Amino acid sequence: MRRAALALAFLGMALAQEGHRVAITHPGGSYNQEVAFLWPWVYFFSFVIFLVVAGSLAYVTWKFRARPDDTAEPPQIHGNERLEVLWTLIPIFIVLVLFGLTAKALIQVNRPIPGALKVEVTGYQFWWDFHYPELGLRNSNELILPLGVPVEFTITSKDVIHSFWVPGLAGKRDAIPGQKTLIRFTPKEPGNYYGFCAELCGPSHARMLFRVLVVPKEAFGRFVEEAKAPPPVADARGRQVFQQNCAACHGVARSVPPAVIGPELGLFGNRTSLGAGIVDHTPENLKAWIKNPAGMKPGVKMPGFPQLSEGDLDALVRYLEGLRVAGLDLKALPRF
Repeated sequence: MRRAALALAFLGMALAQEGHRVAITHPGGSYNQEVAFLWPWVYFFSFVIFLVVAGSLAYVTWKFRARPDDTAEPPQIHGNERLEVLWTLIPIFIVLVLFGLTAKALIQVNRPIPGALKVEVTGYQFWWDFHYPELGLRNSNELILPLGVPVEFTITSKDVIHSFWVPGLAGKRDAIPGQKTLIRFTPKEPGNYYGFCAELCGPSHARMLFRVLVVPKEAFGRFVEEAKAPPPVADARGRQVFQQNCAACHGVARSVPPAVIGPELGLFGNRTSLGAGIVDHTPENLKAWIKNPAGMKPGVKMPGFPQLSEGDLDALVRYLEGLRVAGLDLKALPRF
């Protein structure tokens, strides 16, 4: 157990050196690598077409410009069949080449991957739920994936249409109530990737952030082993306050309860932020969030608890901070 904790601590320090990855120009997954393969071709043909069109326009403008001594009617040109055929065939050729390359990429990124790690992604206003059905684990807003292992996301929503997007790893997929969409890829580069909701979904659409951590397979295995252990109880009084005020909506078992209402808090102590990325995870911010979440994030479904005494609030914060996997220090990672 201690060895696993030390390995996870080393993992946290290693990830802290990684800059956040947002740009699709730095593909960290097989999906984006397939898409990135298309860009040089598109840029090449676009550049060639620009040179031909702009060069022809400049040549014709200069060659056939009006001169002071021009008094007669210029020669009338009624077309050039060879030129017309040529400028029809060349665009057709370019379109066919890009169509073939795009079709190849689409087939590749949508092909089922045997043995892929299944992750069920559910969008809520305004947070994300991640469930590993084969592992019996669940977390919210921070997703951990093993390096080099194919993954398959099954994406849906419980309220309105959202759009799941991790620019550095894969393309967007809509999260639609009552429907399931799929996205498959293999993480190729370890690091810290930011994700967003890419579909306007309410007043806090822009505050619906999450992150994906891609870690070595050995470290992911240790994380799973540690996460399956029962969460510790850092404060007995805080646990009682939690059960009286929070347990109706939030679970701490790190697995899916019969009815999901609020985010899973079994790994709450490891989180880097509160409210799906809107503020840093500090005791002061946590107290403010518990008292008045709507004041920090408009449209949030969670009610405030201003009636809690300062002693109960401090005990609740200690209990929530203790819900963690030992050694998995994510707070050293870059902020949103």
